[in-house]
Amino acid sequence: MKYPAAKLVICGDFNRLDVSEILHQLSLNQVVNFPTLQQAKLDLIMTDLHHHYSSPKPLPPVGRSTHLSILWSPASTTSPQLSKVMKTYRPMPDSALRLFGEWVTQHSWNEVLQVEDVHTKWLNFVSITSAAYYHCFPAKSVTVHPHDDPWMMPHIKRFIKQRN
Repeated sequence: MKYPAAKLVICGDFNRLDVSEILHQLSLNQVVNFPTLQQAKLDLIMTDLHHHYSSPKPLPPVGRSTHLSILWSPASTTSPQLSKVMKTYRPMPDSALRLFGEWVTQHSWNEVLQVEDVHTKWLNFVSITSAAYYHCFPAKSVTVHPHDDPWMMPHIKRFIKQRN
């Protein structure tokens, strides 16, 4: 599916058309529960957003129409507070990679080479390389919203803020 988060609302005058196959194939619900012309339900709202809206309410016809109008309102006027998640990452631009590579090739490594015990060698190696890694690739934090698309990167958010 190209747009998995897409939602759908199909509404209008369906003149006694059997919409059961549309409802089934698209996993929609028909939410109008009252007749819109005499005793017939001709004007329909089919959607997968029914949980986010109140039940439709009939209103008088508009102009010369004989059909009732339908008022379909959002269930809540306040947005739910979504929890933000702080994620930390380490960007690796070319300049930082060159700096780290330069450090690796120019470091004397005496703390590792002059020690006899393998375990101590390993601990020294990890300690030294970790310190260089943290220095060359400093951590950055970014706030991520649960509904952000995977492509919504921090620099895109900055561009959007600058535009507004």
